[in-house]
Amino acid sequence: MVAFSFLAISTNSQNYFTESISENLLTYNLKNYPEKIFIHSDKTFYSNEDTVWFSAYLVNGVTHQKSQKSALIYAELINEKDSVIDRKKLFINNLNTAGDFKLSKNIKSGNYKIRAYTNYMRNKDPDFFFQKEIKIWSSNKLENNKESTQKNNTYNNIEIKPDISFYPQGGYLVDGLLNKVAIKLKDAIFNEVKINGIIRDENNNEITSFKSVEFGLGEFFITPEKGKTYFAVIKKNEKTYTYKLPISLEKGFVVNATNNQKELFIDLKSTTINGLLGTSLVIHQRGKLIYNNSFSNVVNSKTLKIPIKMLNSGVLHITLFNSNTQPVCERLIFIENDNKKTAISIEKPKEYFGNRKKITLKINVEDALKNNIPSKLSMTVKDLNISPENTKEENIKTWLLLNSDLRGKIKNPNYFFENENIRKRRYLLDLVMLTHGWRRFTWQEINTNQQNKQKFEAEKGIIISGKTLNMEAPYGIKSVPTRLTFIGKVYEQEPIQKSNNNGEYSYGPFLFFDSIPVLVEARINNFQSNEIKDRKILIIPNTFEEVAKLPLKSNNEGEKRPKNDVDSYLKFQKYLEDIKNQFKQSDYILDEVVVNSKLKNLEDIREENMNARASYGFATNRFDVTKHNYGSNSALQLFNSILGVRVINDSLIITRQPNERPLLMLDENPIDVSDLSLISASEISFIDVLTGGDALMLSSNGAVISMYSKQGGGFNSKRKVKRKPGIIDYIASGFYTAKEFYAPDHINGFEEQTKADIRTTLHWAPNIVIDGKKAVEISFFTSDADSKYVIEVQGITTSGIPLYQTTEITVD
Repeated sequence: MVAFSFLAISTNSQNYFTESISENLLTYNLKNYPEKIFIHSDKTFYSNEDTVWFSAYLVNGVTHQKSQKSALIYAELINEKDSVIDRKKLFINNLNTAGDFKLSKNIKSGNYKIRAYTNYMRNKDPDFFFQKEIKIWSSNKLENNKESTQKNNTYNNIEIKPDISFYPQGGYLVDGLLNKVAIKLKDAIFNEVKINGIIRDENNNEITSFKSVEFGLGEFFITPEKGKTYFAVIKKNEKTYTYKLPISLEKGFVVNATNNQKELFIDLKSTTINGLLGTSLVIHQRGKLIYNNSFSNVVNSKTLKIPIKMLNSGVLHITLFNSNTQPVCERLIFIENDNKKTAISIEKPKEYFGNRKKITLKINVEDALKNNIPSKLSMTVKDLNISPENTKEENIKTWLLLNSDLRGKIKNPNYFFENENIRKRRYLLDLVMLTHGWRRFTWQEINTNQQNKQKFEAEKGIIISGKTLNMEAPYGIKSVPTRLTFIGKVYEQEPIQKSNNNGEYSYGPFLFFDSIPVLVEARINNFQSNEIKDRKILIIPNTFEEVAKLPLKSNNEGEKRPKNDVDSYLKFQKYLEDIKNQFKQSDYILDEVVVNSKLKNLEDIREENMNARASYGFATNRFDVTKHNYGSNSALQLFNSILGVRVINDSLIITRQPNERPLLMLDENPIDVSDLSLISASEISFIDVLTGGDALMLSSNGAVISMYSKQGGGFNSKRKVKRKPGIIDYIASGFYTAKEFYAPDHINGFEEQTKADIRTTLHWAPNIVIDGKKAVEISFFTSDADSKYVIEVQGITTSGIPLYQTTEITVD
């Protein structure tokens, strides 16, 4: 009777646990899923003054479909000192969006990184952000920046002790059970240098042997005996290195998993008193539940079989929980489902092309049955001489299916997706699964609902926020009415809102591009009063909080760029310069042409410049401040010398229209008269006094005084104008608008015929839409450079399948 009661309690407890797991995973999938970003750049090698073209993909981390959380991506360019040298704020309302970084003329050679994330992703460690390494070579300093050759990988020259780690399948060695143990040599030098080792017990008896293969990986099998200690012994250069294996458990569990590409076999074993009674097995893929069941019988082993055709491609996570609902064994398996294979097709007219010839490609996405699949893609056509292709480097497929779900960096991840030597690469990929732990998903977060506590919210647009503080006693946070006004050419004012008990105000989300001047006001009581005492509020706008700095770690785990890559780059740059020079020498020499024109005087040039600054052009009543020394200190004092304008108290009056208060503008942005005393007269270039129809070109007001600064830009140049208490203005940064890639037309273009064409990126198409009905045609021209080019297309289907495909063409 006692045993029966215990079994009933245990069964009820396990049923509750499996139901809880299902509910928590469902919540995770629907509400708390993570986001993933991938950046596809046009190449990975750049020179100063180049443009880094890229397409940013944002997806739901579980389904890899469009994320329903964020509509804003931050993309950053980071130098070797881990400083952000450029940041773009990108709006995304689909699977991808375009962006670019313009490299300066003086940028230094080195390894740079592109980092991308959403505000919501900041709830996790920065390791969850997307990072991509690019190489920038400053062409004027290349000779001084040649890199040394790679480390000498000759086995006999290695004097360091191998850093080796051991990973029992499932997590632990258990006495009396056959255990598979994976090994990983952490130093990158051992990716090429193979080692051999022996497993011995404490009595120096040889148990088994092992050896490392590619990527410093290897494996061996062992059945530990109770009370014994085991060691790995490696001999190298007449030196012996000994490593102690993990201590085995006297009683425990072992999970063995085998994937024969048709079926997944999962073998569970236990040496505990109750065996598998009360344990639960949970299998999921990126949080999507595959299997969830508890065992109610006293058995020491259990085998499950799952058809591969039921699974999606990607990392599968197997966890065994004990009767106390604690995870005791974990195993990762990579699934490659050929039945669901979808691929990009790139149809090209031929393999070889001449210089300046038009190429038309047909791009499509098809499944195994040749059905067209709706997708979003991006394409680059890059010169292999200037940007050597590494077919094993990371792409959107390896990132979403592999690297983004594992702890640590996997070198040359695309090796595991190639079709060559399939058996070998699948064997190595399984060793990768054994030696890399799960990082994006933890059971503690799921079971304690920590995912619901988010410091950083998903952004649907631009938020303008800040705090309001009392400027008089009692000092500190003050909840007061606030008002936001956009002060561009068209006034837009948001409804008044009161800051909360923490003094926080928040307006938005807004959708606007580039930058826009904003005005935030606060009053102690209401906006009907203009008394000074009602404005004694300090407004502090929120600025973007700097993301934690990341150590700049090379994707190649410390390896330097091979010298022959640098030499190839230098040689090809010289070749491109020769093309430029040859083209200049072959320019047409025109017959002498005599052109008669009147030499413009300085006054004409000055007038043209002023007309160009003003959006309305010429002004009848214009006062050129630079032509006279008015003896003024502030901009306000300038108006004492301008005919037709009077300063009365804190107002400006145009004498011809004394009853109408003129609109005051600086660089065609409205400002307050009180600002004039804070602006130096030396900053002003010229002033136009506009009335009647002239004024209507800038505003609906019948009178406008339009001032123009010497530096140009006014508020748009982010000049800090101090305002009265209760008022603050600043520039709100909008979404960045990506530039359009320059694609020359060698048939209809005139300018293209008069200069050399030496593009290293022949074409960049950041937003290719496959509608699922027919292929998309993309055309571009070859350049003057004879070379091989790789056509690289990446993207993702609307159903969440990542895609990657390349092909080559030759220009000669």
